[in-house]
Amino acid sequence: MIGGTGVAVFVGALGIALAAKDPAYDDEIMMLIGIFGMIVLVFFVPSLMGGIGLLKGLPWARGFFWIQAAFLALVIPVGTLLSGISLWVLVSTREVSADGGVAKFEAFVHRAIRPLVLALVALFILGVILGLGYLFRDVIDPPKSQILTPLPSGVPDTSDLPRFEYVPPTLPRAPGQ
Repeated sequence: MIGGTGVAVFVGALGIALAAKDPAYDDEIMMLIGIFGMIVLVFFVPSLMGGIGLLKGLPWARGFFWIQAAFLALVIPVGTLLSGISLWVLVSTREVSADGGVAKFEAFVHRAIRPLVLALVALFILGVILGLGYLFRDVIDPPKSQILTPLPSGVPDTSDLPRFEYVPPTLPRAPGQ
């Protein structure tokens, strides 16, 4: 579903960009089409093909989505979210088969789903923190220069201060002594 939506949005944006073409912005439009075209070719088209293969029950599609989810987890924060969605679909629709290949791996992931989800959530939160820090880097005031005062030198004059004298306590005498 995500792959088909991404390809459809790209084709629609490409059609709009070519229909309202202004010669003054040819370089910018071609650069954006190139960048988004690479994203579509690297992520959305394989995702669409894998989704079609998954719907048809082809054995390679599940393995493909496991590999894609692993790579998407590194693209923080949006890829981490998409990786979590892919893993949720793969784990919730798993089928145990006797082939011993992908089925063993999926059984392992199903047993370890809680730490996997926590790791994906941690990656997503890290991405959000880094992204917000990058966005607001100009808003935070830089530290101002500090004015350090030197420590006083010399020994202070204590002649006019009252002197403390220690008087040891006396214990009361017992009666009859």
